[in-house]
Amino acid sequence: MKKNKAIITSFISSMSFLALSGQNQQEKPIFHYSVMDAMRNGVYIGELSIKSLADRGSFGLGTYNHLDGEMIALDGIFYRIASDGHVTKAALEREVPFAAVAFFRADREFEASGIKNIEMLQREIISKIPSLNKPYAIRIECTFESIVVGGAKKIEDKNTTGLAELMKTRPLYKSEKISGTMVGFYNPPSFASIDLSPFHFHFISDDKTFGGHLVSGDLSSLKIKISIDEKPGYEILLPNQNETFNKPWPQQGSTRSSY
Repeated sequence: MKKNKAIITSFISSMSFLALSGQNQQEKPIFHYSVMDAMRNGVYIGELSIKSLADRGSFGLGTYNHLDGEMIALDGIFYRIASDGHVTKAALEREVPFAAVAFFRADREFEASGIKNIEMLQREIISKIPSLNKPYAIRIECTFESIVVGGAKKIEDKNTTGLAELMKTRPLYKSEKISGTMVGFYNPPSFASIDLSPFHFHFISDDKTFGGHLVSGDLSSLKIKISIDEKPGYEILLPNQNETFNKPWPQQGSTRSSY
């Protein structure tokens, strides 16, 4: 196994480490290319192409090199939301600095009603998942009365400004009375360095003309279909030969642990 490849796995009660080679696609962990902490510290270039990423999952989210658009993967199709909000299918040769994908098969499905906003929706999901200490892939089919999603604006090659600062001026897109699919993950607090916690969602409309990182929204009174796929953990592939990734990160420079 290559030295830049790490497998981080959550355990179910007293089960031993998963034999990944014996799993079918749906039983595999969430695959991560890089980690959110890298993005927080300005790592916006990776070597993994969409063609290679599609071998690791058909459902998920991420971004493209130099933050050149938001990424959504749904039903095996990878979409790119450009900085002007235009949605297209991503070219297979495009590369990513960060992505989280999985092969999705729901363990449980249910409908919710009376959910007015994203905060209520998140509480509903948390009330239904078996454990807050395990990751889940989550697919939600719903209609928004109003929605705000965020995009990503392409940056210069040498720009390593932290993600939090860049997001202050990210493009935002708004729409009303729109139906579509929320694609995302529940990530336990203990894995907040890997991805946003507790939730990370992107949205794409049914007609595939509108999408982006979910920022806020008011949901309609129509029923919301929520599908949850419990995952055994994370498989992480780190960028190779990446100077920005390899150097010390400001957010980690003073971190020490003792027991």
